[in-house]
Amino acid sequence: MSSPEDSSVNPSNPEILRLQQELLDARREIADLKQKNLDEQTAYQDIQREYKSSKYLLQLVMDTLPQSIFWKDLDSVYLGCNRQFLNDAGFGSPNQVVGKSDYDMPWTTAESEFYISCDRRVMNNNQAEYGIIEPQLDANGNNKWLETNKAPLLDPEGNVIGILGTYQDITQRKEADFALQKLNEKLELQTEQLTATLRQLETSQLHIIQQEKMSALGNLVAGVAHEINNPVGFLNGNLAPAKEYVADLFELLGKYREVFPEPGADIQGLIDKIELDYVQEDLPKLLKSMGVGIGRICNISNSLRIFSRADTKQQVSFDVHTGLDSSLMILAHRLKANGDRPEIVVVKKYGQLPLIQCFAGQLNQVFMNLLANAIDSLEENSSGQSFADIEALNNQITISTDIDSEGKWAAICIADNGVGMDADTQMKIFDSSFTTKAVGKGTGLGMAIARQIIEEKHGGKIEVKSTVGQGTTMIINLPVAGI
Repeated sequence: MSSPEDSSVNPSNPEILRLQQELLDARREIADLKQKNLDEQTAYQDIQREYKSSKYLLQLVMDTLPQSIFWKDLDSVYLGCNRQFLNDAGFGSPNQVVGKSDYDMPWTTAESEFYISCDRRVMNNNQAEYGIIEPQLDANGNNKWLETNKAPLLDPEGNVIGILGTYQDITQRKEADFALQKLNEKLELQTEQLTATLRQLETSQLHIIQQEKMSALGNLVAGVAHEINNPVGFLNGNLAPAKEYVADLFELLGKYREVFPEPGADIQGLIDKIELDYVQEDLPKLLKSMGVGIGRICNISNSLRIFSRADTKQQVSFDVHTGLDSSLMILAHRLKANGDRPEIVVVKKYGQLPLIQCFAGQLNQVFMNLLANAIDSLEENSSGQSFADIEALNNQITISTDIDSEGKWAAICIADNGVGMDADTQMKIFDSSFTTKAVGKGTGLGMAIARQIIEEKHGGKIEVKSTVGQGTTMIINLPVAGI
């Protein structure tokens, strides 16, 4: 019979069998865990190999791209880059870039601040920006232009965790743009210069044509004045003797009446027929009127002669007031009252001007043009109104002259109280072919030529001051000593 101790180690003991089974299960579980661990290690190694391979492949792909690529964290600290970026930054490997900021790069402080500000804007707005044009000073000291794209980096939950950037060197394109811009600016300048030269040539051509017309007109007027002077001189020379002869005849008739107070029927009939008493009363008036008319013809002829005087190559001494008066004399028919309007009053405020050195014929041309324009303005202002309404307007041209305190500059002002001009018209008034007049009434040459005569030929200045509805004042300043 066995003891209790012997029964406890009996292999057939249920407790032992249970323990043996648990031990066996534990060994199996350990073996499974070892195999699982081995499998996991193998999988991890495979993942690591795949990760390294993918990372290498990604880096290889990025390094072969011509663009520079980089990525940063939320603080704009670099986390990685490609080979092209390393070349610009002057580093040998991406690990040397990791942990650095733009202030650690070779670019300028201003460039670094600009890059970081762009980073913050993209990350704060969670919105990519493309085509950012920015400068860069690279590690080799080259100043380049970049075209940069930046996009926010997001985690799986959509939170911004950094920024991805790419850029390419567009220095050659930018330099080409600069060169093209400079070329365009140069071409625009040359075009403006050519346009100005062409405009000047056109104005000069028109001026020459106008001068030729004025020269031909001057010759014609001078010839007419000469032809007028001959018969007028004959009339003027014979008028005084004619007055004496008439006075003698009237004296003789008086004597006859004293001697023969009662003429015969035949003589009395003739006296009544010729209205002798009326003739004796009217003939002196007639002769006096003829004298006035001859005097006016002489004045007109003299004004024509002054206006049409031919200019020489040298400036001559000239009385400005005489030139103004001659122009007024020629325009007198336009100043007189007619059936449509009252007389245009001319107010002269002449100062004590000395003789000035100038081309007199050209100045007369300017005076004539300005006075004619003033008359046109007054007539335009009166157009369509009644005689009484026009009379109330008090149409007037005021001509004033003065000299500066040093006696070096003479000022001539021709003002009217006509329609006036707006600011835009005043800016264009001296342009060639610009005119405010109706078709057929003006070519636009007058003021352009007037400016050329005053400023280029005489070294003076002509300007306009005008207010719509109040009138226009043309101001001419001329050097007394000429140029």
